[in-house]
Amino acid sequence: MDKINLMVSASKKGKGGIATVVNVYEKEGFFERWNINYIATAGSASKLIKFILFLISLGKLITLISFKHVGLIHINMSSRGSYIRKSLILRFAKFFGVKAIIHLHSGEFDKFYNKECSERKKQHIRATFNMADKVIVLSSLWLEWINTIVKDKTKTCIVYNAVKEIDLPKKKLNKCIILFLGKLGQGKGVEDLINAFANIAEKFPEVELHLGGEGDLIKYQAQAKVLGIDDKVVFLGWVTGNKKNQCLANATIYCLPSYYEGFPMGILEAMAAEVAVVSSTVGGIPDAIENGKEGILIEPGNVDALTVAISTMLEDNELRTQYVNAAKSKFLRNFSPSIIIPQLNSIYKELLEQKQ
Repeated sequence: MDKINLMVSASKKGKGGIATVVNVYEKEGFFERWNINYIATAGSASKLIKFILFLISLGKLITLISFKHVGLIHINMSSRGSYIRKSLILRFAKFFGVKAIIHLHSGEFDKFYNKECSERKKQHIRATFNMADKVIVLSSLWLEWINTIVKDKTKTCIVYNAVKEIDLPKKKLNKCIILFLGKLGQGKGVEDLINAFANIAEKFPEVELHLGGEGDLIKYQAQAKVLGIDDKVVFLGWVTGNKKNQCLANATIYCLPSYYEGFPMGILEAMAAEVAVVSSTVGGIPDAIENGKEGILIEPGNVDALTVAISTMLEDNELRTQYVNAAKSKFLRNFSPSIIIPQLNSIYKELLEQKQ
């Protein structure tokens, strides 16, 4: 039989951070090296479509395990529906003696676990993670949390997300731009950012706020209009590829005042693109940006602090340059594929060499 490994995740064509991470792995030759068969479980679709896609993915899994020699299964997991689907897949794989990695990407898994789950479901979650042969998380904060539910701490480790260095186009807009990329929703702090920008626009009338992403578009357009800044807030829609690179090239500051995060790809892209970062102290962000060293971090929900942080970046070009240079250096040391892919190689090698 041919020996293969499996990766289970959302569609590589999706719009989330997991899809971005997986595409980096594939482009860096990780799939080819480990003979990985990719199984997509769901994308941005209705519950019915997600259920159908899940059944299809389960059928693929059964076929592959039945007719191929499967070494390990690498499961990229989020919370809620993703957890339910992936926990079933993990149990199926373990039943057939396949080594399993859970790679936790959710920025809200602790909230899901603590506030949305019954005690019985919490027990199920603990059993799921303890069943895995390896649990990968995205930051030191998430490692601390996962170790509260995983008994064997040698199973848990941090592997940061990675992005390639970005070959930026020339700057097209000769103005100061605050850039946000992500889902337009309260969890990402978009309302706070627009409120802070209303304060900033009074002091810096030449500055624009560019919001790239999908979500509550009508809500935030209305908010900008009520605040009298709708002529300075540009809604870009979903941006990717060359369009995203142009947005980064044009940007003066990248701002992500989230309430919940795993390890946001946008922060890494801003670091790689040499764009100054203002963000919040949640999830894996402090592992990437140390406040006052590689950028400025504020507590989520503090609009006054967000206003001051962005204003400081706009006022002090020398300080902004210091942050940009420090962030780029840290990116190259910690978050480039040349650093991250070898860590994944080591995990695969370790598991595949273990005896059942």
